Amino acid sequence: MKKETQKYLRSAALSIVVLLDHVRKLEGSDEPLASFSGPKFRDSVKELATAIDKEATRFIIACKPPALDAEIRALCPKINAGLFHLVKKADSIPKTAGKLYLEAIQKAICRSLISAVGLINSFIEEKVEIDKAALYEVSYTSASGIFWEHCKTLVQLPADNRAAAILAWQSSIGSLVKDAVEELDETVKEYKDSETSKDCGKQNADDEFSDDSMDDLDPDIPPGRLEQVLKVQRLLTSTKHACDKIGLRCIRDCKVLDEEHVMWLDRLVDLGKPVQDAVDELSAALFIDDDSWLQQVEIESSKLRKVLSGLITLAITFVDDSHLKWFETCRKQLDAAHESTSIVR
Repeated sequence: MKKETQKYLRSAALSIVVLLDHVRKLEGSDEPLASFSGPKFRDSVKELATAIDKEATRFIIACKPPALDAEIRALCPKINAGLFHLVKKADSIPKTAGKLYLEAIQKAICRSLISAVGLINSFIEEKVEIDKAALYEVSYTSASGIFWEHCKTLVQLPADNRAAAILAWQSSIGSLVKDAVEELDETVKEYKDSETSKDCGKQNADDEFSDDSMDDLDPDIPPGRLEQVLKVQRLLTSTKHACDKIGLRCIRDCKVLDEEHVMWLDRLVDLGKPVQDAVDELSAALFIDDDSWLQQVEIESSKLRKVLSGLITLAITFVDDSHLKWFETCRKQLDAAHESTSIVR
């Protein structure tokens, strides 16, 4: 590849970095929500991503030795123009389309721009610097593979803020709370199984495995804490039921996407994150090594009830009337709880 072509490619990569800096500051336009259609936006981006993908494939072929310098110089402006139009489309999204929706679009486009720079960098000697943290996220494959992968991501953009909220809830709050509950359930089961095994070992003292082998089954739950662990288990299970209900009945079943409902979905995810954090902190408190564990469990239990109650209060705002009684009962039980909570399903 000629030095002039390398300089040309580097200039193209620098232009993409400018677009990247712009997208990182994306806040949404002041246009009314009624003027914007998420499905139409997604379809137009899909067409654009497909076109960019085709030009990128031709570009990669042209860069293979012996490099076709004239072809490379002809294709670069087409790729950059496609990326520019992609960013321009993102600029048209109104603020009222929803924070989660904007973040999903912003993330997908940023990754595509980063991967485009990475693709060009793989063919030039003087590399263009890009965000290291973002590079780390896409470093699992080759540069060409990265670009194709992120073109696919653009095709799969959420259609609206409800779809973005569903993805955010499922990938973080819902799944992480579920994991925490399942881990504690497994810990309790192992503890009970080990206690049963020890009892069997005492009844069969002559058995060759009833001595040392039973002593090796050290339970994760420290001695004397099972009662508190079971209380926490009930509270975490109740939390999971509430999070599942919100994910299904509030987020997935949200039929109206006016500005109030869009903001409601954003706030549900925002208030769900402290619930997720509180679940983690409470689970960890059960296994503190010193005598402060019980006090810390009580503190973290109180925090979890408080943030969960706030989340449920918000959920009630627009939830369908058929589910209102469940949420109101759930909130009352949380507010009245002192030691543990058992929420009806």
